[in-house]
Amino acid sequence: MNYVQVDDDKLVTEASLYCRTAARDVVVRRRLMRRYPHRIYPVIYEDVVRDVAGHVTDIYRFLDEPLPAETLQWIANNARRKRNGTTISTRWKDGLTVRQSEQILTACDELFRLLRLESNIE
Repeated sequence: MNYVQVDDDKLVTEASLYCRTAARDVVVRRRLMRRYPHRIYPVIYEDVVRDVAGHVTDIYRFLDEPLPAETLQWIANNARRKRNGTTISTRWKDGLTVRQSEQILTACDELFRLLRLESNIE
């Protein structure tokens, strides 16, 4: 596989920016879920690409709406023509050095703390 070499400083800066934004989103989502219980449906990209049809079904169920058969057919047709979404969504991890992984873990510590806390709450 071909990976683009990224300067460590730029990588950590980008990871830090992303993680700060995601951490803020987690806090806002919690606030919204408390204010509007049972009205917020979290969508996580990596989970969706792992099982598109399953997540679409869950979303329609959450909205208490019937799922059109055409929607599932469209998903089935497009899934066959596309590459594996899970492989694509996680491929970036394979190109990281140990040092880069450690730097990202440090830069994203607050986000990971919030997510661990969140998994204990829910």
